[in-house]
Amino acid sequence: MLGPEHVGRRVAVRIRLANPEPGRRFTDVTGELIEMGPAFWRVLPDSVAHSGTAVTIDASAVVAARAIPPKPTPFSEILELERHLAATWPAPETAELGGWLLRYAEGFSRRANSVLALTAPPGGTDAALAAVGDWYEARGARPLIALPGGVGKRLDDELAARGWEAEGRTAVMTKRLDGASQDSTAYDGEAVVVDAPGAALLEQVGRGAPAVAARIFGSGPGRGYAEIHRGGELAARGRGAVEGDLVAITNIGTLPAFRRQGLGTEILRALEAWGHGNGARRAALQVEADNEAAIAMYERLGYAERYRYQYRARS
Repeated sequence: MLGPEHVGRRVAVRIRLANPEPGRRFTDVTGELIEMGPAFWRVLPDSVAHSGTAVTIDASAVVAARAIPPKPTPFSEILELERHLAATWPAPETAELGGWLLRYAEGFSRRANSVLALTAPPGGTDAALAAVGDWYEARGARPLIALPGGVGKRLDDELAARGWEAEGRTAVMTKRLDGASQDSTAYDGEAVVVDAPGAALLEQVGRGAPAVAARIFGSGPGRGYAEIHRGGELAARGRGAVEGDLVAITNIGTLPAFRRQGLGTEILRALEAWGHGNGARRAALQVEADNEAAIAMYERLGYAERYRYQYRARS
């Protein structure tokens, strides 16, 4: 059977029917377990996962339940998520090459300094790579291509055959935001969310380029910065950006002196509540795939992995 630790996982549940018909005593539900209590469970069936219509199950009627492997993420969902995530992390300089988006941000982050390749390369792989090389070399930057999920599998193989080196493997995780736990009016934690990044936040996350970070981060509607101050210091911080029904949560961090106090979780909760209050019904975050401790923590907080991506850099 399942336990609270399986919330956020894909499960199969067999339910005893209250009024069974002849020859049909049970029914089955397969989908994401989004809530589990002593009286009832809530499961988001695979068939309606995008609409968010959950099924409420009487806990006493559960005959059997088990965790099952994640359902392969549809191409359409990867495409939608990647476009939303790109919009929440806009590079100061961009160019379009067919269905590819070239991005440059003076070296601040891989995402803002790479090609987002969501389609087959325009004009063939060699011609596209030549154009990419020229564009980045003109800016003194190395050519780097982001390859999300199964979308870029063929291109990934082609780049590997040409000697492009893999790096930065990343997991994209999402969580559905519904109910009072994400309601901004119900949030009463320590973190404060403001609509512009402060100097201390930019200094912590700017990687020596706070001005470039400020341009990417943005401010005003649809941008939120959660902060916890202790003793005059910015002890913990994080950023949220809303695009459509999605809030992308990034840059969660805690100063070394304040770690292991739950401040990172507090920042995450604040940004979920802020995103929900600004129209988001899903939260997404990206975490390095080899950071098993962080992935396990996010799973405990209700996030589920949707797909992975990596980069290929010209050696």
